[in-house]
Amino acid sequence: MRSFRDPSIKNAIFFLDLLDGLRPGIVDQSLVNTGRTDEECRLNAKLAISIARKLGALIFLVPEDIVELRQRLILTFVGSLMAMQA
Repeated sequence: MRSFRDPSIKNAIFFLDLLDGLRPGIVDQSLVNTGRTDEECRLNAKLAISIARKLGALIFLVPEDIVELRQRLILTFVGSLMAMQA
């Protein structure tokens, strides 16, 4: 990922990897999709948001915001994850 506009984050695998880095083992890899279709991307984003909530993050976006690359909402998501670690 080079920026919050990078199309590679559309599949949400970056966020799942980030969450797994914050809490190893929190992501059930059997639930992670390849992200080849929009539906798979949406399911990955939904999983990432669900895990972030489970960890106590304040979430201000929905899975479609990640799939549609809404930069500002993605930034708030990452900021919320960073705030959890502070």
